[in-house]
Amino acid sequence: MYQMTETEYKFAELIWEEEPIGSGELVKQCAEKFGWKKSTTYTFIKKLCENGIFKNENDSVFEEYNFEV
Repeated sequence: MYQMTETEYKFAELIWEEEPIGSGELVKQCAEKFGWKKSTTYTFIKKLCENGIFKNENDSVFEEYNFEV
């Protein structure tokens, strides 16, 4: 099972609170909360999608399955 870093977990919490959340809205919230650029947010989305935590379809990010910590 994939073990998220502390930063990835904080990012995931943002998604869980709002899911499904549009990619654009997620970029906006990450800029406000973490000071991230668009590219950083998309890197995190890609990494967590590749590890099966989230899905990014039709510009919306949502949980792939019920993730347990």
